[in-house]
Amino acid sequence: MTEFQFVDFTTSTKTYTIAGDILRESDTLGYHICNTGSTLVFINNFPLYPSGVLDTMLIGYRDKSKYTIKFQPGPNPEITVITFNRA
Repeated sequence: MTEFQFVDFTTSTKTYTIAGDILRESDTLGYHICNTGSTLVFINNFPLYPSGVLDTMLIGYRDKSKYTIKFQPGPNPEITVITFNRA
């Protein structure tokens, strides 16, 4: 039988409206990325349509990836990122 350990974490929220890297702290566990704008966005070349979600916060895992944002031309480029950090 597998034993689970609970991990204390905090969350922070940041909105991005220009292309670039998503902020990563040394204690980041994962992300919940939502396209809150009306423009197609690419996260590491993965298309994220308006209202689309990319969730990397998984039980038992720690996401160590670097994520880069690229917006397609259009009105209201925006993503909202919830970052989960070890407390």
